[in-house]
Amino acid sequence: MAVLAVMVGFCYLVAGFANRQLVERVGALLPTPYGRRQATYDLRRLKRKGLIEKIPHAHRYRLTSMGRRVAVLFTKTYSRVLAPGLCALDLGLPADVIERNELSTAWRCFDRVLDAFIQRQLIAA
Repeated sequence: MAVLAVMVGFCYLVAGFANRQLVERVGALLPTPYGRRQATYDLRRLKRKGLIEKIPHAHRYRLTSMGRRVAVLFTKTYSRVLAPGLCALDLGLPADVIERNELSTAWRCFDRVLDAFIQRQLIAA
């Protein structure tokens, strides 16, 4: 997700971006080190998938139109749907927060029913 988020920032660069720029920006987003080797691997995979293209006679890359669409879709989906949804499922949330959130309430109900079902099946076996 960090690589795709950085790619969105590179989409309007006329001269493209270099491996070094990718390392700097992705490294700033991640809690663990992100090195040149990992960036090279990621660039190779993105190029193979058609999300980026190498600029001829340069060590620079640019996002393809498909790459821009994919990067925007994934980053928006993550930030607007997945991250808030996973936060709502956090077991450490206080009870008053859980009661105000439909997803938290439904998930906990599902979790209780599933646990009860599993226990019944284990007893029946």
